Amino acid sequence: MKKLIFLAVSAVFLLVFDCSAGQGATYKKDSSVMGTALEVTLSAPSREEADAAFSSVEREMKRLDSLLSEWIKTSPVSEVNRAAGKKPVKVPAELFNVIEAALRVSEVSEGAFDITWASMRGLWDFRAGYERVPADEDVRARLGLVDYRDVVIDPVMSTVFLKRKGMAIGLGGIAKGYAVDKAMESVLKSGIRNAIIKAGGDIRVQGRAEGSSGWEVGIQDPRDRKRLLAKLTLTNVSISTSGDYERFFIKGGQLYHHIMDPGTGFPATRARSVTIIGPDTMTTDALSTAIFVLGPVKGMALVEKLPGVEAVIVDSAGSVTSSGGIALGR
Repeated sequence: MKKLIFLAVSAVFLLVFDCSAGQGATYKKDSSVMGTALEVTLSAPSREEADAAFSSVEREMKRLDSLLSEWIKTSPVSEVNRAAGKKPVKVPAELFNVIEAALRVSEVSEGAFDITWASMRGLWDFRAGYERVPADEDVRARLGLVDYRDVVIDPVMSTVFLKRKGMAIGLGGIAKGYAVDKAMESVLKSGIRNAIIKAGGDIRVQGRAEGSSGWEVGIQDPRDRKRLLAKLTLTNVSISTSGDYERFFIKGGQLYHHIMDPGTGFPATRARSVTIIGPDTMTTDALSTAIFVLGPVKGMALVEKLPGVEAVIVDSAGSVTSSGGIALGR
């Protein structure tokens, strides 16, 4: 895949079918990290080496959660949010790089992806039994705080400044993808070459299944879990899916899901699901959210401009379109 010019959640599950590999037995471990289900499948010469790789994945993702989460009061992200409208905050290099990448995705998507969406947090509630749709006036009152252009970064000083009091950033649409990339790096450092890391809707596919040119991955229909929209053979790429039915509720006959349109403060309405394939999971994570908000017309136009990126989009009516590098099949 060509190099991107720059460096989102789960709704349509990406199903890995063949979990065999050529460097020993195949091992799998399920756990939970960063508020989502974590699945790691890899081929290793021994159980001991597999367990060591599993532990390295969990350690790395927990480390990054403490660095990138706005939900942890002691994280540097929370420090940036507390200083909104007051002063710039010097942040670790890794966090600075993730924020810088997020802002580039905001620019290329014309604000469809916006980490300052966190300024709206608390208005909506998707927890079972606590579902809440905010009043229009409450949304309008907060919407003025949502603007990625008011995030000021200084690469020399490694600082981040939110221009207005009450602003906040949240990296939920990009941090998990970055963590998956770093976790895979830890696996590769151990000498393991064939592995899959899946965290919610974000997947990194490394190496290949035995006797194959890659791993067979299925993209699931967002309205029918037994039906596949496509079956692809992939290697050394990342796949992220954003969709409308993993976190949602229905009220007054209307479905409300967690992927918000930064321009309206309400759930995006142009798509049911978006699957992005690209060179790294940080990129695919952020782009899947951005293109979900943009919808099939503007979203696919953006995809076609980005080298190394492919997409499968299910629009709000259920129609499926894919970019030029993907041939849909059953």
